[in-house]
Amino acid sequence: MKVLRRLFVVELLSLALWPEFPRYQAEWRLNDANFRIDQALRMSQSAARSGVAGTDSAALRQVALAETLAAQAATALPGDPRAVLTQSIALIMTRRGANAVTLLDAAIAAGERPEFTINLGRARTTLGDEAGANAAYLRTAWASPQAIATLPKAMRDDFQRQVEQLDAQLRAGQLSAPPPLGATRSTK
Repeated sequence: MKVLRRLFVVELLSLALWPEFPRYQAEWRLNDANFRIDQALRMSQSAARSGVAGTDSAALRQVALAETLAAQAATALPGDPRAVLTQSIALIMTRRGANAVTLLDAAIAAGERPEFTINLGRARTTLGDEAGANAAYLRTAWASPQAIATLPKAMRDDFQRQVEQLDAQLRAGQLSAPPPLGATRSTK
């Protein structure tokens, strides 16, 4: 009788948790995608230090798989910014900036986040859209001043000055809206 009772409890718990299994799978896919991106970055850094040929193609295969896993996770985790962020990073790393811009524009429309806008700038950079990239970087720096530290050193001072000017305008009551994100001009 105890065995039947235990089986019943296990079956009841399984039924209660069944709807969560797709979410658990998506979490594992997202974790795997992030691991693969990290692994690809380490492979590329190691190859650059040691001069080993052929590592970049292996790293790109890892990133391509990460993009697929992140896209699958995004489907099962609608509205989860982590999946979009991981997928956008993979798209940028595989030089598919136009796809990353499309993905990030939709994500930003649903809810702006500094990690989205900075990646939008990076994606626009891959397309050669310097003005659009700078607009996205400025918006990021405006929304999250700590994000300035993630920009290349050569860009930081300029964006810091621009944010300070915007802050002064805001305090003086002269700023009616945050800096615009701009529109992408190119889809190379």
